[in-house]
Amino acid sequence: MSVKSAERVLDIIEYLSRIEDGVSLMSLSKEMEIPKSSMSQLLLTMVNKGYLTKSESNLYKLGHKLIIAGNKARTTNDIYSTSLPILKEKIGLTGGTIFLAIRSSTEIIYLAKVDSDNAQRTTAQPGTRKPLHSTGLGKTFLAFEAEETRDDLLNRMDYEKFTSHTITEMDTLLSELKKYKAQGYVVDDEEGEDGVYCLAAPIYNDADKIIAAVSCAGSKNRMLENKADIAAHIMEAGREISKMQGHNSM
Repeated sequence: MSVKSAERVLDIIEYLSRIEDGVSLMSLSKEMEIPKSSMSQLLLTMVNKGYLTKSESNLYKLGHKLIIAGNKARTTNDIYSTSLPILKEKIGLTGGTIFLAIRSSTEIIYLAKVDSDNAQRTTAQPGTRKPLHSTGLGKTFLAFEAEETRDDLLNRMDYEKFTSHTITEMDTLLSELKKYKAQGYVVDDEEGEDGVYCLAAPIYNDADKIIAAVSCAGSKNRMLENKADIAAHIMEAGREISKMQGHNSM
């Protein structure tokens, strides 16, 4: 049995986690279909407890308590803790920025980011969400998920265009995904951010199911010069982390 007020609080948190600039009381009330008086009381309680903040322009954003909780959840995640030494090792071998992510519905959530000295600037940060279709990590889930799951995700996604390279046609994407699965790694050719090229590989659990993905991103020219080596290192990282999750690749 669910508690309605608790559900509303969680729905508010989930909604605000996708909004960067903050939302007004009126907009939240309309978006969540909660009466303005009820929404006002919920928001006041959440602000007083530190789970939300209210700006001078009366816009609500996530508060410091959620930053603390989110960081704790991230650092105690088994995938995060077991992967970090491997991610740091791959920095020296690839020279790019190494990422770790999990999937949440039709988005990825970045768990870790390990920068090299010559890292290409990117908007991706731990805790950031991004769509599956426009990221190397996201396309890894699409490529290596079971067909039934993959097809369901493809039908539910919004194919937003972020750059001139973003794949926005389902049939085109599906063709690419089949190629990626056959070669063992995924390519993001400036599809999420201009100038950023990425190679990614899957991480499996003991049931042979993809549970996370690892990637290396950098400037396109540098990545292409060392593509074969970087792809090999990223796939190796995926296998090493998978093994620590109980996966038997033999």
